[in-house]
Amino acid sequence: MGLAFDAVGFLLIITSIPLSFGIYKLFTKEESLPFKSFLGEMTSMHVVVVLFLLLLMPYGALLLFPIALLLSFVSPAGRMDWTEHRNRRILACVMVMLMLGVSGFMPVETPRSPDEWGEPFATENPYAPAWPASEQYTWVFVEPLDSTNFELNFEIVQSLTIRTPHQPNPFQQVESSIWVSSLLGLQESRMRQAIDLVDERVPIRIDSDAFRLDQKGDAQTHLFRPSSGNIELNVWVYDVLSTSSTDPDGTKVGEVVVVGQSNWGGTVELVVVVRPWFHDGLATDPYAESYVNAWLDV
Repeated sequence: MGLAFDAVGFLLIITSIPLSFGIYKLFTKEESLPFKSFLGEMTSMHVVVVLFLLLLMPYGALLLFPIALLLSFVSPAGRMDWTEHRNRRILACVMVMLMLGVSGFMPVETPRSPDEWGEPFATENPYAPAWPASEQYTWVFVEPLDSTNFELNFEIVQSLTIRTPHQPNPFQQVESSIWVSSLLGLQESRMRQAIDLVDERVPIRIDSDAFRLDQKGDAQTHLFRPSSGNIELNVWVYDVLSTSSTDPDGTKVGEVVVVGQSNWGGTVELVVVVRPWFHDGLATDPYAESYVNAWLDV
């Protein structure tokens, strides 16, 4: 059903211009108005072509819509068209954004779930926003670090599928999704769930609101080696900083590794690994290859 929902979501965006045309004619009773002149001479067709370019443009609507809007104002003739057809164009812009928003509610497929990880501890995130649609599985892996002192090594691993209504193509899709997530604070929201899961397993109380993420430089390209074949992917690494310490910049208490794969149709898949500062994997496996390789094999 995933492909069907992908197709419906994209069709909603494509039909926004014909729908705007129909609504305009219904309320104005301009029966003789041709579609090609609805937004200006041939502009209606040009806008439909622009919407189809969402299938090719990296970053999708985030890049394409501002460029198209800017070009429509560049020439004197373009500015005159805006003056003459302002109401129609505003209606069309609102309808496009409305349909893009609605497409973001289309259901997504269940996240990848490697057999060796067992049953997920949680299959939802109470902090996840309703838009865009997403599904998240979470695992908690614990192993002895020092049996004498009863110290534990633990990791929180999350597998996600997220709707990307702004971009139905796979070109730079993970990058655009990470950028949007950082802009809207969605990374912090998902980290809060991971911290709350740790809070349930330790004797001291941990306030998940007292942490923030700080990205460690730009994304790094890394060659992963799953059994299905080598694949090069970008990796984002964040420091988890405690804001409850006396240090105004925050104290590092862990790291988050994020890796993703793009898909046609408007969904992106991510794997997120959260580890405390004392985890030995931060030095021996900084990109959480052991988990990412298993995830890529699904």
